[in-house]
Amino acid sequence: MRLIHCSYHKCLTVFFSRVMHGVFPFGGYGHFESRIEDFQRDNGKYRISSLNNHVLDFELLAADDRVSRFIRDPRDLVVSGYFYHKRGAEAWCRIRDPREENLRAVNGRVPRAMQKGECIAECLQRLDVEEGLMAEIDFRSNHFDSMLAWPENDSRVVVYRYEDILGQERETMQRIAVHLKVEIWRRWMMGFWAMKYSAQQQTKKTEHIRNPESAQWKKHFTNRVDEYFQSRHPELLVKLGY
Repeated sequence: MRLIHCSYHKCLTVFFSRVMHGVFPFGGYGHFESRIEDFQRDNGKYRISSLNNHVLDFELLAADDRVSRFIRDPRDLVVSGYFYHKRGAEAWCRIRDPREENLRAVNGRVPRAMQKGECIAECLQRLDVEEGLMAEIDFRSNHFDSMLAWPENDSRVVVYRYEDILGQERETMQRIAVHLKVEIWRRWMMGFWAMKYSAQQQTKKTEHIRNPESAQWKKHFTNRVDEYFQSRHPELLVKLGY
C-alpha cells in the first residue's frame, strides 16, 4: 500500500511536510515538490510521499493505495502566490529570464508579462497589483489544469478544503491518518504535530505565512482580474465547488 498526499503551492504544503517529518523522523516520508518524474520513480521508497501541483496517474495506482488531497479556492492561491513570489521568497523567483525547466520544481509557467532580463519577482514588483495578479494566473496555469483532471469520485482519495482545515488542523490530520490506515500511535502523533504547526501557532513565527485567511480574493480581484481568470479557467470553480 502506497500512502500519497497531494496539494498545491500555498495550500498548507509546508504544514503537511512538517507534520510528516515529525511523524516519520527517520526517512519514512519523502516530499517531491512538483518533480513528477522523480515521484513516479521513487515514491515507493517511502512509507508516505507527497507531490504538489499535479494530478496523479490513476492507472499507476493500486487498488489498496490511499491518497489524501488538499484544495483551496484557486483565486486565493493566486493572491497568496502573488504576494509571496513578489518578494522573491524562493530561489526560482529570482532566476533571470527563466524558462519552463527553471520552474519545473513548482510546475509553473513563465508569465506573459515577463520582460527580457527580469526574474519573476522583479516582474511582479514592476507591475501594478492588477497586472501582477494576472501574471500570477499565467504562472499557475499548469496547476489549474491539473485540478480539472482529478477524478471526482474515487474511494482511494479523500479531499479536504483549506477553508475547512484552518482551526481544525488536529482533527483533519487524524481523519487523514485513519484514511491512510497508519498505526494508532502515529494518528496521535499526527494530531500532536498538527497542533504545533497550525496556522494560528505559526503565523507570527514565520514569514512563509503572510495571511492564512480565506476569501482574500474578494479584496484583491478587480473585475478585470476576475474576467481574466474566468476566461482562462471557466470550469475550474464549478469543478472544485467554489
